[in-house]
Amino acid sequence: MAKKLKLEVSYRPEFRATGLFTAQKDYRLCWLLNQHLHIDLQRLPDFEYLCLNQSTPGHFAVYHYELPELMMRYFLVCNKSSEGVLFGEPKNLDYLLLLKQPSDQLQLDNLITKIRKVPMMQAVFDLDEKLGKRGNAFFYDFEMYLGEALK
Repeated sequence: MAKKLKLEVSYRPEFRATGLFTAQKDYRLCWLLNQHLHIDLQRLPDFEYLCLNQSTPGHFAVYHYELPELMMRYFLVCNKSSEGVLFGEPKNLDYLLLLKQPSDQLQLDNLITKIRKVPMMQAVFDLDEKLGKRGNAFFYDFEMYLGEALK
């Protein structure tokens, strides 16, 4: 009898995730982040994602900014839509700030400190360890979405 081989595919996302808790609307939060971080977040087409326990995909607003000199990208993703939420934990998470290929020059702790000074920001936390296996599936789908959205 032939020996069975097991294929294990490991996926390690190139993202660092930060959770933002605020009552601000997405366009207002982008304006505030642009002012305080000296960036220029621009709207991308909505990200379609099948939420937990939902039969129809949700549409989530996404904003993008690229730093070509550091080869790094910022993405602000709304966690909530009318169809559901991307991540139920941590509770009341409003937005994800994703940094793709963060540079060693960027100190994430300093960035979080700057974001905490934004008016009406209730809390900001590093979420890298808190998203778990659901996070890996989300990041994989999000990278597929970016392939189409950034053409």
